[in-house]
Amino acid sequence: MMIVGALLAIQGFGNALTRWLWGTDWGLLAVAERSADLPPWTGAAVGLLGLVLAAAARLKGRRA
Repeated sequence: MMIVGALLAIQGFGNALTRWLWGTDWGLLAVAERSADLPPWTGAAVGLLGLVLAAAARLKGRRA
């Protein structure tokens, strides 16, 4: 779950950052944007989801 969270954080925040700085999409969200109309905050939401998953995996690992 840690790896999935890290990948989602990189993809989500990377897309949000490139959209903010250069006005273009990046990564898997750019591919999804071609086939579906996604809101502009999707990248940040995917990045936050990735951070939540990574944090949950870290907390679960500490309990074990």
